[in-house]
Amino acid sequence: GPARRKRKFAVWSDPFPKPSYLFAIVAGDLGCIEDSYTTKTDRRKVRLRVYSEHANVGKLQHAMDSLKRAMKWDEDTFGLEYDLDIFNIVAVDS
Repeated sequence: GPARRKRKFAVWSDPFPKPSYLFAIVAGDLGCIEDSYTTKTDRRKVRLRVYSEHANVGKLQHAMDSLKRAMKWDEDTFGLEYDLDIFNIVAVDS
């Protein structure tokens, strides 16, 4: 938003409408693991991150592996490729 104001904002436009339940804002001191996934058709590299409390970062690989298998399944089964450049997951203790 305008620099002369104390509050800032950003406008995000996505050409492919998505349901609002797919988005969240999370704040905290979290660790993460990172990987990437290359889409099937256009060979676009998607950055993948799975976040959790630092004590649980060692437990996140299964979530990352599951995410990559799910993305491939969507492509193979429905012909749906992920259309954003990043995919983040947050898994925290309750």
